[in-house]
Amino acid sequence: MCETGAAVSLKKHRSISGLALVIVLATAVFCAVWLNHGPRYQGKSARHWVGQLVRNETAARRALLELGPAAVPALADAVSARQSWLEKKLGSFRPRLPRWIARRLLSPFEASVRQERALKVLDELGPSAAPAIPALLDLDCRVSDDLYSNSVFAQRVILSIGEAGLPQLIQVLRRGTEPAIRVKAATYLGLIGARAAPASGALAKALHDASPAVRKEAVSALGQIGPPAADALPALRSALALDNDDFRLQVVEALWDIGGDVELTVPVLVKVLRDPHHPSRARAATILARMGPAAKAAAPALTAVTQEQFSYTRVKAEEALTQIVGRPAAPRTDKLE
Repeated sequence: MCETGAAVSLKKHRSISGLALVIVLATAVFCAVWLNHGPRYQGKSARHWVGQLVRNETAARRALLELGPAAVPALADAVSARQSWLEKKLGSFRPRLPRWIARRLLSPFEASVRQERALKVLDELGPSAAPAIPALLDLDCRVSDDLYSNSVFAQRVILSIGEAGLPQLIQVLRRGTEPAIRVKAATYLGLIGARAAPASGALAKALHDASPAVRKEAVSALGQIGPPAADALPALRSALALDNDDFRLQVVEALWDIGGDVELTVPVLVKVLRDPHHPSRARAATILARMGPAAKAAAPALTAVTQEQFSYTRVKAEEALTQIVGRPAAPRTDKLE
């Protein structure tokens, strides 16, 4: 009786295992059919050719470039390079799977190779690869020893996409779930420079982001865009009341770079200069030097700094005075200590 019960239990276990395998196989077939829909080259989908990047790179690269923008979603998925739930499940059944399915399951090394080659194709596609921006930003944020080279390559691809990627960068800045991703989006908007003017509104809103890192990078990006970001000036003026003095100095620079504002900015810089214990006095003097004659209201505060004991701050104050009033700084009477 006991043996019969054990046999029945074993039989049930095998039936359940068999059923699970059937379900997994059916799911795999369904996904394979669904994932391979869409535009085709030589009768094969973009996802098929992305899969061939590991074992037949030359033919796959040619096919993907022929498919052009239609290949970008499949290439972006390869760049993401994260094992799906289905792949993990299939991996556990790999020895029992048909060969045509098992061959499609890549090892971590093969996935890295596919990722690198997908990046190369996206780089060749240039601006038409813009829809891959979210995946590229995600990879750029996931820096590790095994992903570092591909992360650097992702940066290159984003830069090669350039202005064409503005809609995607703006969307990530507005809706990115991770602060690090939003920081990256703001960084690349700044690198695009004046051509990123359409992003000024999104960057202005980012000045109130929950993450200090995002707020800081948004200010930097607006400053790099310069005068075309004039629509963000009201938000920047309001931002002078936010965060700490380091952030305010960054806002001051952006206000100058965008609108040449001295009415609001110079008093902030003078206040910093007059605090002998403030760690950013040299930076304030450097910003005033950039402003030149427009910052003449700061001359008394800078002159006071030049009478202090020799320091890096004093050197910067002397340089600023030269730029502002057009004369050499007062000669020093003390020696370097």
